[in-house]
Amino acid sequence: MRDAPPVKAHHVVEIKRQGLSAERYADVCQRVEKECAIMMKAMILTEYNRPLHAVQMAIPEPGEDEVLVRVKACGLCQTDLKIIRGEIPAPIINLPHLSGHEVAGEVVAVGTRVSGVKVGDIGLVYIYVSCHCCEYCLTGRQNICANVRRIGFELPGGFAEYLRIPAASLCKFKKGFAFQQMAILSDAVATAYHAIMSLARVSAGQDVMIVGAGGLGLHGIQIAKLCGARVIVVDKEPAALDLAKEMGADVLLDQRLNIPQEVNRLTNGYGVDAVLEFVGRNESLSWSLPSLKRGGTLVLVGYAPQQRFPLDTMAMHYNEWHVIGSRYCHKHELIQVIRLVEEGKIKPCVSKTFPFDDINEALAVLQNGKALGRI
Repeated sequence: MRDAPPVKAHHVVEIKRQGLSAERYADVCQRVEKECAIMMKAMILTEYNRPLHAVQMAIPEPGEDEVLVRVKACGLCQTDLKIIRGEIPAPIINLPHLSGHEVAGEVVAVGTRVSGVKVGDIGLVYIYVSCHCCEYCLTGRQNICANVRRIGFELPGGFAEYLRIPAASLCKFKKGFAFQQMAILSDAVATAYHAIMSLARVSAGQDVMIVGAGGLGLHGIQIAKLCGARVIVVDKEPAALDLAKEMGADVLLDQRLNIPQEVNRLTNGYGVDAVLEFVGRNESLSWSLPSLKRGGTLVLVGYAPQQRFPLDTMAMHYNEWHVIGSRYCHKHELIQVIRLVEEGKIKPCVSKTFPFDDINEALAVLQNGKALGRI
């Protein structure tokens, strides 16, 4: 979603001069402009399974430890669709709701106690606001904080012209990079990075299978290749597989094949060292797990609400497979991803951009599966 222009008075009210003196008319215009200066446009979910609704809202004022970011771009992903369909219910999502969790922007105001961030800085938003005091935070696992609140979920998100965030949530990047490209790093790239680097711990010479060549998978390919792995990509769409090849995939497989059989053929009967599951549905899990070698690791990144996957406990026992869930990333991992992009080692894959006012059209394109890569 591309940057929108600031809200002007004519977006809010049409001023009629009839019957007003020039002095009175100028005074009215001045007061309207002043009122509009504290308002912003936002796209709100007011009812499940319905388009987002454009509203005028007060621009939030940053607290003493917060900053106000003018949103320059905000990415879309399948989670946004799950929210719209009501698949992520209360207490996480409550209506009316302001979504948007892949945000890039410019700081326009800072709180009185903020240091290290100034007006004019640009950056991404690390969306997890953790408590810093629970068992998980104290052991370096803030992404599974017991009291976490997330921007775009429990907290207002970036489908608006301005966003208030904790100053510590801003991850700065160098000027000169397109906001539309950088916005998706905070989820589509950093989530894949966490799964591959911290959980699967992919290393040189390993065989890695990536399930799903969508927004996450396309960046997962690049990250696994940086680790020195051979990358096998499985998807059902020929166009997605073609793009996976451009991103560096070594082997492309149509998911309608017998995938475990194909993997055994490619690995001399061993199986792959790791599977990165970016789909998370029973249909793909039924063949992704048996594609592992003994002692291999399946990392579940994608998920389908309300779906349950029965495990073959005997196969788990004999093969000592590891099955790990993966949730978002750590802040330091997002910073590492930003540096890799700045160094040209990862290329953000954005297929389409839309003006702010066309967000419902963008969501429809995402829903219909007509976009390769991220929007």
